Amino acid sequence: MDQAVTGVPLSEASSWRRRVAVWAAFAAVLVLLPWCFPSDASLTLMTQMGTAAILALSFNLLLGSTGLLSFCHATYAGIGAFAGVWCMNRIGAHALPVSMALVPIAGALAGGAAGATLGYVTTRRSGMTFAMITLGVAELVWVMAAMLPEWFGGERGIPTDRTLGAPWLGVTFATQGQVYGLVAVWLFVCTALMFGLTRTPLGFLARAVRDNAVRVAFLGQSPAAVRYRMQIVAAAFAGVAGALGALNFELVSADTFSLERSGGVLVFTVLGGSAYFAGPMLGAVVGVFATVVLATTTRAWQLYLGLGFLGVVVFMPGGIAGLLAMHARAWRDGVVGVLWRPYAVLCGGLALAIGGLIVIVETTYGVRLAVAGASMPGRWGIEGGAAIWASSALAVGVGVVIVKVAAGRLRRAVGGANRLVQERP
Repeated sequence: MDQAVTGVPLSEASSWRRRVAVWAAFAAVLVLLPWCFPSDASLTLMTQMGTAAILALSFNLLLGSTGLLSFCHATYAGIGAFAGVWCMNRIGAHALPVSMALVPIAGALAGGAAGATLGYVTTRRSGMTFAMITLGVAELVWVMAAMLPEWFGGERGIPTDRTLGAPWLGVTFATQGQVYGLVAVWLFVCTALMFGLTRTPLGFLARAVRDNAVRVAFLGQSPAAVRYRMQIVAAAFAGVAGALGALNFELVSADTFSLERSGGVLVFTVLGGSAYFAGPMLGAVVGVFATVVLATTTRAWQLYLGLGFLGVVVFMPGGIAGLLAMHARAWRDGVVGVLWRPYAVLCGGLALAIGGLIVIVETTYGVRLAVAGASMPGRWGIEGGAAIWASSALAVGVGVVIVKVAAGRLRRAVGGANRLVQERP
């Protein structure tokens, strides 16, 4: 079809087809994952990834779209989680003909109401002031939850049963596969809604406020009002994530309000790349996988997660999504053949440095735990002693030198490839 038949410019039509293909691929991945990984452990892990992806995407409505660094985003997720648990318990206690699939709506309403209440105060300022206010709000809500055990269950939390609701198309959510299916549906719907929001006038205004709030005010729009609306929307989606988490674990405690959860969603968002819409989703998948797998493998998992976050911030500020976009551009421009050699050397040096660092960390933890008399997985380097530390330190040093040299060659190769692309007819 040409432009006269479709009435749509060819570039716009091709862009629309690419967008439809991306969303279709996203839906296909969500459908095929439980067939590829059918075990309960895998389904539980993927369910956590989906919930964390919704939470990270909602957080990026503030950080990436509006330029607001919030330390109380887990507060809205926690309020949505408690709202979901209370609704689930009322449905079960009174045998109401309501499906548990609708519980995330209660979480969205509770999160949105909390965002409207707390955001009225927090969004009056921006920048570091906003961040400090949200930090105080998070601490306040966390302490209040601990002081009101009759509402929030105290240290034991509030349990629930997700199977007591009315069947939805024969689904009672008695199995982990059914819970994954519910999270996958909500993930797709929330992702589509948040993507659509970024294409609305409110989304464009939010990015304008992020870039230049003074100019937005000069044009007659209130930056505080824009920030307030985005806070309400982001809090509502965070409430959906909290309610889905409560339905998955069938238990909610005051720990859902902790700063650790807000810090975790910040790490996931930056790790994935806040400048890209899908970045927080990628960061949530990688972050949850690393957290769960590393926590069952080594006692130093928090150290590795922190070092990884530090490395992304310093050396890869675009995050995982930025790295993928860079490779996609190189492939599209046809310059992969020029870059693969220095890139391979760089990856080899990086692997050598990381491997030596892992041996040093695990050896140190192993010796420390052996001295303390604690149990530990494996016996890293206790017998080898100083020889293993010395060889590992040498590997780290050699790896760093290789990375430094290869990075210079890669920069020169990238510069030459860019000139080659620009000179093409």
